[in-house]
Amino acid sequence: MCGINGIIRFNEDILREELELMNKSIKHRGPDDDGTYTSFKKDYSIGLGHVRLSILDLSEKGHQPMGYNIEKDKIIYEDSGLDNADIIIAYNGEVYNYLELKEKYNLKTETGTDTEVILKLYNNLGFDCVKEFNGMWAFCIFDKRKNIIFCSRDRLGQKPFYYYWDGKEFIFSSELKGIISVKPINKKENINKDAVDLYFSLGFIPSPYSIYKNVFKLEARQNLIFDLNKKEIKKEYYWELPDYNPVYDKKKLIEEGKKLLCDAVKIRMRSDVPVGAFLSGGLDSSAVVGIMKEYTDLSKLHTFSIGFEGKYDETYYINIVKDHFKTNHHHYYFKEEDFEELIDKYSWIYDEPFGDYSGFPTYKVSELAKQFVTVSLSGDGGDEIFGGYRFHLISKRIEYLKKIPESIRMLFLRILDINLLKNFNFLFLIKEAVKLSLAENYKFYSELLEGDFIYGKKGKYWVENNLKYCMEITNNNLPETVRIFDLLFRTLSDNFLVKVDRASMANALEVRSPFLDYRFAEFSQKIPNEFKVNFFKTKKLMREIIKDILLDEIVNRGKGGFEPPLDKWILNEKYGSILDNGIAILEDVGLEHLVKFYKTKILKKNNKLYNIYKIRLFLFVKWWKKWIM
Repeated sequence: MCGINGIIRFNEDILREELELMNKSIKHRGPDDDGTYTSFKKDYSIGLGHVRLSILDLSEKGHQPMGYNIEKDKIIYEDSGLDNADIIIAYNGEVYNYLELKEKYNLKTETGTDTEVILKLYNNLGFDCVKEFNGMWAFCIFDKRKNIIFCSRDRLGQKPFYYYWDGKEFIFSSELKGIISVKPINKKENINKDAVDLYFSLGFIPSPYSIYKNVFKLEARQNLIFDLNKKEIKKEYYWELPDYNPVYDKKKLIEEGKKLLCDAVKIRMRSDVPVGAFLSGGLDSSAVVGIMKEYTDLSKLHTFSIGFEGKYDETYYINIVKDHFKTNHHHYYFKEEDFEELIDKYSWIYDEPFGDYSGFPTYKVSELAKQFVTVSLSGDGGDEIFGGYRFHLISKRIEYLKKIPESIRMLFLRILDINLLKNFNFLFLIKEAVKLSLAENYKFYSELLEGDFIYGKKGKYWVENNLKYCMEITNNNLPETVRIFDLLFRTLSDNFLVKVDRASMANALEVRSPFLDYRFAEFSQKIPNEFKVNFFKTKKLMREIIKDILLDEIVNRGKGGFEPPLDKWILNEKYGSILDNGIAILEDVGLEHLVKFYKTKILKKNNKLYNIYKIRLFLFVKWWKKWIM
């Protein structure tokens, strides 16, 4: 697990000091080692940089950038020898099945790294090598023979890849910090207004956008091939989620799911450094710990959790699980003073606007874990695979509503729209459900809560367009459409996985998620939706898969939360000036529609949805003050 950097310039040289500056800017991702490589060709110059967090083969043989001399079948891991390599890689991530691939392709290796396996499989298979990888990655391979660079990001987007391209210069990095360190584009005139609009609509900036013009994010499941002779970039998706094709043999699905979970956990425990686990007390992380007991001594397994004061505290369930498994457990209560200590640092960790405030406790639990381990397993992805979110329940209920004749639903909607009933919150929610049952499935989010759930034309288009894609691979099954939208677009790649990657890597901690194994994503397409969610319950099949692993009290519990009471803290009057400052910034940028939205609605009253928008504005202002010159 590491950080990567690179520069390609046409008709202008690269200074090694520039790569060293980029490496320094993301040194937190890889404090154990660093390296650089530069090459000067007739028409271009190229430089690669790398910072290393040592996980596999802790010796100098794991040093990067790493090269491969094909004729001599020799791996080169000293910076001084890279001129003799045919292909060179800067790589961030883990390919968990590297041992199986080594055996499958009869690869002779001289290091204990997965990096070497990637290089040799690229030599054997070309761009298709990524189809063999099971893991998380972002890498750049410089192929001297073909004068190309080949970049790739893993299927679900666990590892980041930013790049700047203006037709003359290509710069990439694991984080925006790396690019900004050599290309100071963090100015008001370079702000991408579409990205700002998407941030306020979604709470994050989705790929391929970034907060700056000319800076992009490689999308999940995407390869980028840069032809250095033609100065042309081509991007392509190398993986597609299979169509929804349910199998109704529940016994077979349970057996397959349990086998897959065991293998996904097992291969993610491969490491030459200590491995621990996050433990929230929910189904997902508890199941991961329960499987880990098959491969390690639980009394020596370090587990980590965060508690909160108030309704979102999961400490009761955490204690049940840690007492049952008797792990070496570490618990921390996240308090308001922790939030205040992290406010300014948050904008350094997330170097483009990011609105998920559960990043605060995620940073804290990562900081706690780093005191004991270098790798931690998590339960991320279980909700997206097995249908665990509130919107998965809502979409299932709307599916039931659709069975009522449309004329009756329209009549019911007119009755619910009577002014006398508008002040009853319960009836308002029923009205919203009936309204959504009458709309096209791709409008599920864009018309939710009178259209305020997603605000702004750019956000609505992004949501509706991606929901249409999900409808195609589910044959317009609404609950499956919503679940797959979360899996591929809304909750993971540029949202929750950004949260975890930046918070953990800021502490030089690697987080591995068994449920994000791409085989689970493909497996989920075989599970009938009614095996996932019914009118009242989520993750039905998963509960049956893990019922022999966990106590009944955990197996049968509902969905918890991982949220500090930030809305209460942030609405403190001492932060009022920050929100006012935010309005002024939006006016300065020229986003009048957002200014109007905040002045006429968001700042007028308090409710859960409007408070989320206030938090987004608060975090946007803190980011702006940190980064914009």
